[in-house]
Amino acid sequence: MMISAAAHARLALSQSGRRQYGLHGMNESSLPTSNDTGFFMRPGRYETVGPFAAIGLVLLLLWSFVAWFLWVYPETLLSAKRQELASDTQTATVQTETVLHHAEDALRTVDLWLLTRGRQDPLQDVSLAQLAETLRDGSRGMVDVMLVDAQARVFRIPSINGLPFASMAGQDLFELVSRPSTEGVTLGTPFRLREGMPMHLPLAVRLSAPAEGLQIALALIDLDRLGQMHQLFAHGKAGAVTLLRGDGLALSRVPALPNFVGRDVFANAKPGRREEFNGPEGWFVTDGHASDGIRRIGAFRALEGYGAKLLISEAEGASLTGYYQQRRAVLLFSSVVSAAALALTWMLARLLKRARLEKALQAASADASPLGLFRCDPQGQVVYSNQTYLSLQTLQPEEQAWGWLQVMAEEKRDTAKVKWQALIAQAQPFRTVGRITRRDGASRLLSVRTAPLRVDGRFLGQVGTVEDITELAEQQRRVRALSDILDLTPEYVAQFDRQGHMVYMNPAARQRLGVAPDADLAALDLRRFLNAETLHDFRHEVLHGTRELAQWQGRRTLIDGQGQAMVCECTVLRHRGSSSSSGADSSASLSVILRDISGELRLQRERQRSEALLAAIAHTSEALIWVIDLDEKLLFINQACLRHFNLEADGWQGRPLQDLLGAHEYGRRRPALLSALAGDSVDLELDSGEREPGTVFALQFAPLRTAGAAVEGAICIARDISAAKREEQRLRDASMSCPLTGLLNRAGFADHVQTSLEQARLSGQPVALLYLDLDKFKPVNDQYGHPVGDALLRAVALRLRNALRPQDLVARLGGDEFAIFLPSIHQAEDAAVVAHKIVHAIGLPFMIDTLELHIGISVGFCVRAGSEAELEAMVAVADAKLYEAKRAGRSCARGSLPEA
Repeated sequence: MMISAAAHARLALSQSGRRQYGLHGMNESSLPTSNDTGFFMRPGRYETVGPFAAIGLVLLLLWSFVAWFLWVYPETLLSAKRQELASDTQTATVQTETVLHHAEDALRTVDLWLLTRGRQDPLQDVSLAQLAETLRDGSRGMVDVMLVDAQARVFRIPSINGLPFASMAGQDLFELVSRPSTEGVTLGTPFRLREGMPMHLPLAVRLSAPAEGLQIALALIDLDRLGQMHQLFAHGKAGAVTLLRGDGLALSRVPALPNFVGRDVFANAKPGRREEFNGPEGWFVTDGHASDGIRRIGAFRALEGYGAKLLISEAEGASLTGYYQQRRAVLLFSSVVSAAALALTWMLARLLKRARLEKALQAASADASPLGLFRCDPQGQVVYSNQTYLSLQTLQPEEQAWGWLQVMAEEKRDTAKVKWQALIAQAQPFRTVGRITRRDGASRLLSVRTAPLRVDGRFLGQVGTVEDITELAEQQRRVRALSDILDLTPEYVAQFDRQGHMVYMNPAARQRLGVAPDADLAALDLRRFLNAETLHDFRHEVLHGTRELAQWQGRRTLIDGQGQAMVCECTVLRHRGSSSSSGADSSASLSVILRDISGELRLQRERQRSEALLAAIAHTSEALIWVIDLDEKLLFINQACLRHFNLEADGWQGRPLQDLLGAHEYGRRRPALLSALAGDSVDLELDSGEREPGTVFALQFAPLRTAGAAVEGAICIARDISAAKREEQRLRDASMSCPLTGLLNRAGFADHVQTSLEQARLSGQPVALLYLDLDKFKPVNDQYGHPVGDALLRAVALRLRNALRPQDLVARLGGDEFAIFLPSIHQAEDAAVVAHKIVHAIGLPFMIDTLELHIGISVGFCVRAGSEAELEAMVAVADAKLYEAKRAGRSCARGSLPEA
């Protein structure tokens, strides 16, 4: 019954507490009017005219926006579309040039290889085949490299059977490259090497040193893959991306058109049309007769160094298609809003009239409030009070100003007045509770709550309420004593009303059932914590039992806050309301006391299955596990060990370990085994010897201890770590390169430079070391984040590779620092040429996604004769020259040349 009383007291307290601490929706309009102080202001002219002026202003702004939308906004859209096409064209050009540069680099690399190494049967050379495969992988299969002989026969690299893969006979590219006057890389028209193969865009270069009848290096760019890249820039249904050669021949188009590739798009154009595309970039408008007949607008940009241009276009007026729909919607919306505003104006006129009547009714209702209402000026003097306020303190109307001080002890009045005035002067809401002795001798506890009164931002004082909470405080004290008992018990206590809704839950139960300390219990009911079976038993067994004896005890399964089942010892008590004297239980409530025994049951089950679990783990492990006693006889071996030693499931227990391992292997493990039997753990690695060559095992020997910590034997666990050892060696090899840029790292750079220096000492040719540091790289990282910074570092690395010879070494030392080593240069001044070339290359803009980034690079270099070069000395000089370049204003090169 104690539990029931506490829970019912909590319900009463929560209901009265809401009444005590709330303002009951009181605002300025709900307080009574006082003629002597002007407590409320009469509605002024601005209160009636203001809403109508606001509506007129809204309509004026709305139709101003409509005017802007109809005449100014379309031009903004067209300008934005031109900028978007220019940006897309620039981005697409950079990506296309990257593919062409990769194809050109592949041709140059193959040509250089044939010039320096591949004059004898190059088609069968393994290193050339590896080089070609590397070039293909570098482009992710987008660029293929082949060789062509004088009869226009095309050979793949490698050519396994020596037969040609296809023929270029009749292709204009073969005829053009074969001419002695043709120099550099030549771009041809797309064609298929074989029937059924995809179209390829060819680039060719005449070999510097023809070998074995091979005269031309041919790079083929997969037009389908190139089209997929261009497809990203063909926006909308009529968007198109076209690649034209300098003579107007169409090389590709997305989306594709029948018989378009290979056609001269200017063949039937008006005079001067071809010259409109002569510049490096520009805009164009076309009637579509040369393509799909759709009028288009677009932008073009030249592919630098390849005599080609990239065009991106879309249907004329496509950028305004959505605008026309929006215009109709805006006009419709503006008309509807205007009509609604006029209707609202009419409604406001009627509502204002009704509001004045309601305000008068609210003022009259405040006079009948059971709370004491008052208002005080900024100095704390009460200038208005209702009758309830005076009655609570047994005051007369003429005593309202400071009469409340008269019902306090005389020695406390001055202090109370000072504190009160300080609270009022803060112009902030506050609540205070104080005890008074009324003139009738009754001691009462009063709660005062106030809020500041401001008009047009000016503080006019405080308004507040006074409530007698004497009985409520006493009720709280009694409930608190009962609550403390329930709150401190470790058992779970809860109470439900007759509908099964929860009305109380102690802290221990809240924590276990996942209910927040301040959560509202009204939404919870008994079914939340019972599964289907337990709910059925509760209805038919527990409730029936409590009807007979008013209590029930037993064991049941409940659901905790994590949705897990918990087994509890349960005590259920039924409490009857005051109206149940006839025996009916319509007002009965239930109290539940629970003790969780899930842990006890779980420990019992764990003890039962622990041995089976450990045995199952051991038998399913891939590691070899065996256990021996102090006499070195087997107590246990797992399935992996049985398979490894080809043993039967029976017959091994009690056998000596030496019989299992053999004399030689037993001797290798015996020292570690003896240490484990002595109480020490030992780890070691052993190979399998002749039994399994190349296999390495990691062995762990540990003592087998009883609960009293005495050693009863030893445990050995052997794991095959051969794959890990091989991976360790692979990682050691990979540690010589930078994973982000693919360049050498500091250790790899130093190792390769030392090798080059040894060769330079024999040849005597000059060598150069360049130290490089990016300028303005940190702001890029800070502004756009590390992903953009990483992409920029990869782009810088690519430009450095393209600016150097294949035999030159380039490394990323860390952060934005790089180093270059130039072996066997012809003259010392070549290092300065390379340094200025790098400064120029890195100074060009970088396109990272849609970002155009501008950075620079400072270079310090050191040149020494090969016979005198030492890496440490050259590093010191190059580093000093690098800082000299930075002090000179950055984005420049400073170096040290050897004396003549």
